[in-house]
Amino acid sequence: MLRTFAVLGDGAWGTAIANLLAHRPEHHVRLWSARAENAQILRQHRENLRFLPGVPIASAIELTTSVSDVMDGVDLAVVAIPTIYLRDTLCRFLGFWPVSVPALSLAKGMENETFLRPTQIIQEIVGVQSVAVLSGPSHAEEVARGFPTSVVVAADEQGLARRIQAAFNTDRFRVYVNADVKGVEYAGALKNVIGIAAGISDGLRFGDNTKSALLTRALVEMTRLGVALGADPATFHGLAGLGDLITTCISPHGRNR
Repeated sequence: MLRTFAVLGDGAWGTAIANLLAHRPEHHVRLWSARAENAQILRQHRENLRFLPGVPIASAIELTTSVSDVMDGVDLAVVAIPTIYLRDTLCRFLGFWPVSVPALSLAKGMENETFLRPTQIIQEIVGVQSVAVLSGPSHAEEVARGFPTSVVVAADEQGLARRIQAAFNTDRFRVYVNADVKGVEYAGALKNVIGIAAGISDGLRFGDNTKSALLTRALVEMTRLGVALGADPATFHGLAGLGDLITTCISPHGRNR
């Protein structure tokens, strides 16, 4: 069983996931901040005023900026670091992250210079043996407030995916298991492009017909590219693909939109 968690990254999603995990009394959750000034705000207010205002941080969550402390004796490292900062930030964990401690990536996107997926970057930098990815239509603002949400966790090692599913599942946060790591990560990256197009469409004051056509044809193109890159086409018709695409393209929370 997974009991001790290191959540790396104190953005909205990292904070929301830390709160989600801390709802079980048997869980020990640490939330790591890359910047001391952010950690000070979290400690002072027990609230992420910048990224997730109005949501108290559970008192059971340990707040830290120490790389060694956050990784001490953990069962799972939850990586909530944006893809653009992932490589440089993970370098700070060299020598402190045992290769036996699995990683769960919450990042969406691909590295600009290498086109690597987040799980590939994690494995390349810290050399972990097992990695998984969690994705789907899951805005932090809604998860943090208990809105019913469904996501998917994918891992090559299905035992790890099942353990993550068991640890994260609540009556309002439903986790499904998938074996297609590539598909889940490619879907999470490609939908961002369509989110930008959806924002352009809204900015031009086009209507529902336009948005529906955009999403429908986008899903076809995303699937074709994903398959060409080795993904399972079925993944793009599930939560990581269609589900996340809808949320990204219609929600006011969607940054790309």
